[in-house]
Amino acid sequence: MSARTARSADNQSASSAMGRVWVALCLMVLIATGIGATFWLQQNPKPNDNITAPAHPNVLLITMDTTRADHLGCYGHPDSITPNINQIAREGVLFEQCVSAAPGTLASHSSILTGLYPYVHGARDNVGYRLSEANTTLAEVLKENGFTTGAFVSATPLHRRSGVDQGFETFRDADTEPMLVGSTTSDRAIGWMRQHAKERLFAWVHFYDPHFPYEAPNDFVTSAPNPYLREISYMDAQIGRIIDELKRLNLYDNTIIALVADHGESLGQHEEMTHLYFVYDTTIHVPLILRARGIAPENVRIKSPVRTVDLTPTLLSMLDLPPLPVSQGLDLQPLMNGSTVALNVPAYAETIAGKLTLGTSILRSIRIDNWKYIHAPQAELYDISQDPGELKNLAADLPDQTRSMQEALHSLIAESPRIGDREDHAASLDASELAHLESLGYVGGDQKNRITVANELDILEPNGGDPKDFATEISTLSDAQHSLSHGEFQRAETMFRTLVEKFPNVVGLRERLARAIFSQDRYDEAIEIYAALTVDHPNNVSVRYGYGRLLDKVGRRAEAIEQLATTIRLDPGHAEACHDLAMALREGGKVEEAIHYLKQAASTRPSYVQAHVDLAMLYLDLEKFDNAVTSFRKAVKISPENPRLQAYVAFALLKAGRYDDATSAARTALSLDANYKPAQRILSDIKRIKAILSKTKQGNTEEVHGT
Repeated sequence: MSARTARSADNQSASSAMGRVWVALCLMVLIATGIGATFWLQQNPKPNDNITAPAHPNVLLITMDTTRADHLGCYGHPDSITPNINQIAREGVLFEQCVSAAPGTLASHSSILTGLYPYVHGARDNVGYRLSEANTTLAEVLKENGFTTGAFVSATPLHRRSGVDQGFETFRDADTEPMLVGSTTSDRAIGWMRQHAKERLFAWVHFYDPHFPYEAPNDFVTSAPNPYLREISYMDAQIGRIIDELKRLNLYDNTIIALVADHGESLGQHEEMTHLYFVYDTTIHVPLILRARGIAPENVRIKSPVRTVDLTPTLLSMLDLPPLPVSQGLDLQPLMNGSTVALNVPAYAETIAGKLTLGTSILRSIRIDNWKYIHAPQAELYDISQDPGELKNLAADLPDQTRSMQEALHSLIAESPRIGDREDHAASLDASELAHLESLGYVGGDQKNRITVANELDILEPNGGDPKDFATEISTLSDAQHSLSHGEFQRAETMFRTLVEKFPNVVGLRERLARAIFSQDRYDEAIEIYAALTVDHPNNVSVRYGYGRLLDKVGRRAEAIEQLATTIRLDPGHAEACHDLAMALREGGKVEEAIHYLKQAASTRPSYVQAHVDLAMLYLDLEKFDNAVTSFRKAVKISPENPRLQAYVAFALLKAGRYDDATSAARTALSLDANYKPAQRILSDIKRIKAILSKTKQGNTEEVHGT
């Protein structure tokens, strides 16, 4: 019995009991507060009796990043720009009121895949968090039950190191790019489906296109009237390509198709241009569509509120497979087949982005029936049925209702399961990964604001400023980060100076101000800011590390080494500091010390590709070719679809004189990118070397025989 299977057996009854408790709790809340269960009846939610359910259906999960429900045609948008999504909705079940668990990519996707809320699964933000192996994912359950599993994701927040790769035999991420355009992702998914068409498949395809800055390919033709809708239209076209391929492979009617968004986009409502910092329905009301011929009904709309955490439990139930060992979601099939009209369970969402970046309060929301409560320093209560735009805060007018919702939130948190330790969810990012996230608009937070408590109830009460009071500053922060990541350094400096004046104690803002100044070649001024930060915050790991990096960039190597070494003393697990210290030592000729710290970086974070690569490079310099091959292969294992890494292996094998193995590795690189010139050169060199060796051998043979 596997560890996960054992965990499933141990937790199954507890999970089921928890679900029953929540149904009873919420019914009590509804009765006690006089809330009527006002739900609309669904239209004949019955599968077509003339259609036989497939015996062994495949599963296709399509997640649509940053996609508002009300911007799809099937959800009522007047512009006809999503014909493929609309068709899937007509052939399946559309849930009109689906609530996402978070307005951020990693947190929300982790909830979709695990059926757990972010404070339970632990992957609460795109920066500094990961989905730990203590969680069980949809892919893991399907893989254990005979599915061939493949994932094709389009952006850095969901890279392999984020932990969402659990259970996937094939996992293609953006690798060295911040994001991929939808056609690249659909090409990858289609190629994989063709390769495995005779197997039972689970494919997860993630499109990132509707994310800011809304730049669809120039050659894409659409009638969409604005850039955001243009991106959604482009994504719909890519979804259409995948659907067409399923039909071509004769898999369409044998595949359960689930379409869901991770979160929406504010587009200026509630003074938020994009997403992440608030939990209004602009960002947590998402589309959810299920199409399963012979299993689910067709052309049905469900108006009762549901949650994205319900998706995985529903898919497993539709497949007659064992449920997740622990889940906060429920099976939606009773809603789909009409045996019930409502789940009567709370829908929860949260964001910790403001806490991490500006020190403001965590925001949490809970929805029961048509009532939505936002747990903030200034409480908010909305009647969604009468006020879908959440414009009239009723908290002061309805104190009893507000108190009941607060009690329901407290009970939800108190009764929730716990998955792993808090430290299991921590993630450190290398410089390229962090740069990719920042280029997409995500901002890492201050170390002191990181959430490490063991009991979520300890931080349930709002602590810090109310994010809605700082909507202008939040917008400025997003704008400043975008400018910094896209080379508009003077503009970024101006905005970060404004923010530092407003939040003088937020270390991350002062660090970014220093980076903006440094990038304008005003090195001394930037270094002076960091020097002051080390005085104010001597034990802040981020400050010490950032200071060391800047000193190294201006050639003050001895001082840089001192700061990087201090970083490691404060945090021995800081893999990036170990790596950068090794590089500084190498430049100073201290190769053996450099090897020591690169080994420490690689052992501290085994997924750190660049540490393995640079360690291999040092071994090449020392002519320790077998060691170099080993380190390069470790990098390949982490990122097997990267032709550059495969070519590195080939080069090390070539230097070791292992020509046949080098040929195989170079050909593998070319199978990933037929035009990858380094691999082509390696094959050419091997051919030339073999020719010389053959000629030399022939000459020696002739000399021996006296000819």
